[in-house]
Amino acid sequence: MRMILIALGVALLVAILVPALFMLAMMTAMMGGGMMGSFVTGGMMSAGPAWVMLGLVLLVLIAGGALVAAGVRR
Repeated sequence: MRMILIALGVALLVAILVPALFMLAMMTAMMGGGMMGSFVTGGMMSAGPAWVMLGLVLLVLIAGGALVAAGVRR
């Protein structure tokens, strides 16, 4: 069970977090070079997807870390 939890946590981090970070970087670059730069150039609504993606990345990071921590503790 320990190995399964650690493998699931690592797979979650690698399979979801890496592409999500890449997409976040691409979205940020297309919006003007920065998260806060989009507030100036495109208004407040254009920054929404970048913040949602950042929230998703943080959620996956926390979930993957929790699975790895649970596996290490067992």
